[in-house]
Amino acid sequence: MDAQPKSRASVSRERNAELLGAVLAESEALLRRQARRHAELSEDAEDALSSACVLFIERYRGDCDPLAWLQTTVKREAWRIRRRASRRREVSLDAPCAGVEDGCPWVEAVPAESPEPEVMAIRCEELREREALLGELKPDERQALVLLALGFSYAEICEICSWTYTKVNRSIAEGRAALRGRLSHQGG
Repeated sequence: MDAQPKSRASVSRERNAELLGAVLAESEALLRRQARRHAELSEDAEDALSSACVLFIERYRGDCDPLAWLQTTVKREAWRIRRRASRRREVSLDAPCAGVEDGCPWVEAVPAESPEPEVMAIRCEELREREALLGELKPDERQALVLLALGFSYAEICEICSWTYTKVNRSIAEGRAALRGRLSHQGG
């Protein structure tokens, strides 16, 4: 029986395994120090070194110094293992909150940025009243105030509405005065 020719990947892996053996024989202590320097635990350092060796056999292409390649890969593998361990240690959102008597999830102990429902209801009512007041203004006053509220300058309102500066100024001033008068009348 004829032996089948080895694939290019198989030959590459064999070459890399031999090269890895030579690099480890000469620089294993250096690689272990590199792993310990970047790993959180000594077991993680061993895992990082082992993983880097496997990656070397599978992926090394011979285009750079094998020791430098291994040092970089050991460091990256140690970081990867550290990130994975860190994610596992993170507190889940459903974990009970320390210091909260009823043991609610900690996320419920974080103050909400949105107002309470009662405050929201009051704001909605005020908004409806102000919309009604805006509706009672003259069209030019309403348009000028809305454009001003949207951030347009007096000059831009002049350009948008094809008005003079005096008309814009008068519409805004009269609209504000009308709103103040109606708001003070409602409040009193």
